[in-house]
Amino acid sequence: LPVMNAKERVKKGELKWEDIPYMQRGGSWDNSDVKGAKKKRWLSSDKDYADGGYKKEQSVSIFGKGEGLDWTGTRGRTGPSPESVFGAAPKFGRNYKAPNVNDMKSEGGEKKKKFLGLF
Repeated sequence: LPVMNAKERVKKGELKWEDIPYMQRGGSWDNSDVKGAKKKRWLSSDKDYADGGYKKEQSVSIFGKGEGLDWTGTRGRTGPSPESVFGAAPKFGRNYKAPNVNDMKSEGGEKKKKFLGLF
């Protein structure tokens, strides 16, 4: 949080210049702009970020991380095969011929309908 009346409090000796947030004093986050102040060291996470680790976290995927959705259709498809998905339409061979209603009638023969189709 910003320090109120920072310059006056430093002049009175209540605060050290390094205790004022670096954004308020216009300095560097590691206190390298303050003479005599202990310089802050980089954490391993800072080094990873500086080396490009942030690019792993930048993703256009709706799932948070990983490859984004293929809006252009140029990538190959991935995911479960249609045969392994329960309830998916089966794939048919080249010479498959769909059943015909007339063929079914001739095989089983047609029964005579009775009164209102019930009796």
